[in-house]
Amino acid sequence: MLTKPEPLARERARRKRHERAVTRLVREQVARRDGYCRVRPWSQRWYLQSCEGRSEWAHLSDHRRARTRGRAPERRHTTAGTVMLCARHHRLYDEARSFDIIQLTEHGADGPITVQVRGTQ
Repeated sequence: MLTKPEPLARERARRKRHERAVTRLVREQVARRDGYCRVRPWSQRWYLQSCEGRSEWAHLSDHRRARTRGRAPERRHTTAGTVMLCARHHRLYDEARSFDIIQLTEHGADGPITVQVRGTQ
């Protein structure tokens, strides 16, 4: 005898709860690692401006949310693919695309990073 499948609304709610749990855990780990803003050491330079606003969780390059849609939460949200940025640097990174965050090892953001302003080498 076949069992009736789980109602779609219940399945979606279960998936949403699971993703929230994963994002909460990863964000806490990234906040402990990065503090207020991972770009802060470079913010003293004239071209990046100083930190401003609240601390926000930012997804890097290939881990941006639009590129990872449909993946399992454990692959979508990782400490290696995300950093904490102040609101100003998050806006400059996402919207203005003023700078790139270069990951220097295969460990991604879990390893050393550097900041490169667009248009400079």
